[in-house]
Amino acid sequence: MQARYWKSVMKQTGSGLLVMGVAIWISSCSTPEKLDVGDQRVFRISHADSAGRMFSEIWTGPKLESLGMMEISSDYFDRAMHTSDSRFSSVAFSRLQEQFQLKRGEDAVLLNCFDDYQGVLSLNDINRYDLRLATNIKLGFGSHKPDWLNPLLIVVPNGKHPPFQERFLTANIRELKFIRLNDYYAPLQKIAGHSPEARKGLKVFKNNCLFCHSLKGRGGNKGSRLIETYGFLKDADRKKFLGDFKNFHHKDSTQDVEQFVTQEKLEWVMDYLKNFRKQIDG
Repeated sequence: MQARYWKSVMKQTGSGLLVMGVAIWISSCSTPEKLDVGDQRVFRISHADSAGRMFSEIWTGPKLESLGMMEISSDYFDRAMHTSDSRFSSVAFSRLQEQFQLKRGEDAVLLNCFDDYQGVLSLNDINRYDLRLATNIKLGFGSHKPDWLNPLLIVVPNGKHPPFQERFLTANIRELKFIRLNDYYAPLQKIAGHSPEARKGLKVFKNNCLFCHSLKGRGGNKGSRLIETYGFLKDADRKKFLGDFKNFHHKDSTQDVEQFVTQEKLEWVMDYLKNFRKQIDG
């Protein structure tokens, strides 16, 4: 009698364990896969409190979109990306800015990206050109989408005409950080010294190169460290730099920076980096 009882119990227990195992297997198989870069719907907004301490808030895509969405086109984007009829679901950057009380004289936003790219925009430019943050991108028919082109994306709406520069196309943004421009650019200003060409080179570098090629702890790390890769003191160094730039940043590449930077502007950039090389060598 007892033997039959315990045999029944063991049978029921075994069936229960089997059912539990099957449930766990189904659950593990149905667990959502980790989102790829660009599909992330969570990002940070960092700013300082009245005491100067930095802290971050977590925002989601839907929270940003709750500020008011608008579908727009951008001739500026299509020109830069060699596309047509692209459409964007976007939020006015100024609407996001209004959510924060900036108490430390912040006048710009640093844009840190998933792929080690780093952009920077002044609040003046954000408001002057009515810049938008796109949460969804629809390229025109037949257009190729490069890996780095993911939301959040800075978009210039039609009717606005900022200078044609790479900083107005920052994409793949994971963090927006309110900063003071003078503090951010201070280490770079010292490098230019009193040379008119180097000062012009700094301006070009800030608007088109710094986002990928860091210098003095500023900028992104997506590209090589130029000052370590090229000497800039010899003609051969400058020639190699120009050749590599054109080979990597031409119009048919996914990083078409050549459209923003003329030969003359590249010469200024090299004068700026030559000044830095001289300072390093003493």
